Amino acid sequence: MAVNDNKVENKVEPVEKAEEKKPELPNTKEGRLVKELLEKAPYAEGSVRREKRIEFKVPAERIHEFLELASERFEMLMQISVVDWLKENQFELVYQLWSVSESVHAFVRTRVPRENAEVPTAMDIWPVAETYEREAHEFFGINFKGNPRLGPFILEPREYEKHPLRKDFNTLSYVKTIYGDDFDRYDESKTNYVI
Repeated sequence: MAVNDNKVENKVEPVEKAEEKKPELPNTKEGRLVKELLEKAPYAEGSVRREKRIEFKVPAERIHEFLELASERFEMLMQISVVDWLKENQFELVYQLWSVSESVHAFVRTRVPRENAEVPTAMDIWPVAETYEREAHEFFGINFKGNPRLGPFILEPREYEKHPLRKDFNTLSYVKTIYGDDFDRYDESKTNYVI
């Protein structure tokens, strides 16, 4: 009985990973703005939402760098808002920018953990950021590193550390603590709603 000493090697050709296809950017001023920024900031994701509206997602550790790049084309910071993703244990900060020269509105989104939430200030880029950062700090407890004016701003001192816009803030419990145990949601006649 002859034994074949020739070994047959099963060569498995490596399957190239299918590159994730990024959506095509339209050949519009919005598309060109997104493309221009993504070339300088490949760590970000960008898209055109519709005419005059674009959006970026940026890792929190690169947000200041990205905002500096964006400020070359977006002269105005219109607002910093916060979304509390309680189940995901994250805050999403949304920087809304406006390009005066292009008439385009940009949303720049980043996420940070709810515990000890911290991002760098944008005051050195747009001084108006101070007001929005103070508000986000007071209502959500986010620390903006480098902002020297974080502290009581809108709320009374007894409310300052409570962060009342967090989704896990118990408004009814807070009101009962402030106004007493015999707090009732209705007045004596039960006709007028108190809260």
